[in-house]
Amino acid sequence: MAGFRQWWRRWRLGRQFARHGHDVQFLGGRIEIKGPVEAGDRCVIGEGVVLRTHKDGRILLGDDVEIGDFALLHCNTILEIGAGTRISEYCVVRDTNHVMRGTDVHWRLTPHITEPIRIGPNCYIGAHAYIGPGVTIGEGAVIGPGSVISKDIGPFEIWAGYPASLIAHRTEQRVYSTLRRHLDLVAMFGVTVPSEPQ
Repeated sequence: MAGFRQWWRRWRLGRQFARHGHDVQFLGGRIEIKGPVEAGDRCVIGEGVVLRTHKDGRILLGDDVEIGDFALLHCNTILEIGAGTRISEYCVVRDTNHVMRGTDVHWRLTPHITEPIRIGPNCYIGAHAYIGPGVTIGEGAVIGPGSVISKDIGPFEIWAGYPASLIAHRTEQRVYSTLRRHLDLVAMFGVTVPSEPQ
């Protein structure tokens, strides 16, 4: 019986995609797919996920993309997620938002900012992160849980915070943020810090 349920879920939800590859897994039955959504091979879509487009929007998921439970992906233009990327639970990825500065009118009446979002391959987006309009995230980047991303992120960079800032690089021996300030203070008071091995 469980095998039939899985087959039925895959058939029913798979029909809602504009295109999907082989072995796409749906981990729950309450998944909303609205508008042109394409998925590559071996994608995994969690329970309660919303993949929603409006106007000319298209959501493009590469091979081996994982979308965690109750994530929301919403676009009016293009939202592209590269192969092997994980969007964790309760993330919000939206290419459209209201303009709030310079006006006192009700938020529903303010104009929209709409710009494409591109997330590169092999990225990891932590739970509860928010990615806003116009953001491009480079290959292999990591976003910490609960982060708000409104700027482009380079390949293999690690960003975290609210708003997010660069805290490290996955492949370089550079030190950022609080740790960098602490090392600068240590040097200012004449304490010698051993150099990092090359």
